[in-house]
Amino acid sequence: MTGVDPAATTPSPSPSERRPGISVRVALVLAALLLVTLGAATAWAVTTNGDLEAARGTLGTTTADLASTSEQLAETKTTLANTANELAGERKAIDANEAKVKVLEHQIERKAACIEAQTTNLAEFRRILALERENFARTTSGSAWAKAVAASDRALDLSIDYLANAYSSASSGAYNTANNWLSKSNAQISVSNRQLKALNAEIDSINAASDAINAANDALGVTLDKTTSTCGG
Repeated sequence: MTGVDPAATTPSPSPSERRPGISVRVALVLAALLLVTLGAATAWAVTTNGDLEAARGTLGTTTADLASTSEQLAETKTTLANTANELAGERKAIDANEAKVKVLEHQIERKAACIEAQTTNLAEFRRILALERENFARTTSGSAWAKAVAASDRALDLSIDYLANAYSSASSGAYNTANNWLSKSNAQISVSNRQLKALNAEIDSINAASDAINAANDALGVTLDKTTSTCGG
C-alpha cells in the first residue's frame, strides 16, 4: 500500500482562515511605518519647537525694539511740536520786527523828505531875510533915499530962507535984491524937485522890493503848510 503524504492529506486553509495571518503582517508593517512616522514627527516637532522658541525670542526682541521705537517716535513728535511752537513764536517775532522795520523805514523816508523840505525852507527864509535887510538898508542913513531926503530938505530950507529974504528986500524997496533972493529960492526949489525925483525912484525900488518880499513870504507860507504835512506835524 502506497503511503500517504501528510502534507498531501492535510487540507489547505480556507480563505477565511488565511486572513488573520495576513492582517497580522499588515499590522506589523503599519506599526513599523507608524513608528517611523512618529519618529519623524517627533523630530519635526522638536525642530519646530526650537524654531518657535527662537521665533519667540526674536519676537520679544522685536517687540522691545518696537516699544523703544514708539517711545522715540513719541519723543520726536513732542520735540517737533515744541519746535513748531517755537518756530511759530519766532515767526510772530519776525513778522513784528518786519512791521517795525517798515514803520521805521517809512519814518526815515518821511524824515528824509522833511529834512529836505526844511532845508529848502531854511534857504528860502535866508533869501527873504537878505531881501528884507537889503530893502531896509535903502531907508537907512547913508542910503540914496536918505541922501535924497536930506538934500531935498536942505534945498527947501534954503528956498524958504531965500524967499524970506526976498520978501524983506521987497518990503524995503530993494526990488532987485528981492528978485535975486527970489531966483535963489526958485533954484533951491528946483534942487529939491530933482532930489524928490531921486527920492521917488528910491521909493519905487523899495515898494517893488517889498512886493517881491511879500510874494515870497506868501509862497513860503504855502510851502510851510506842505512841509507840516510832510513832517507829520
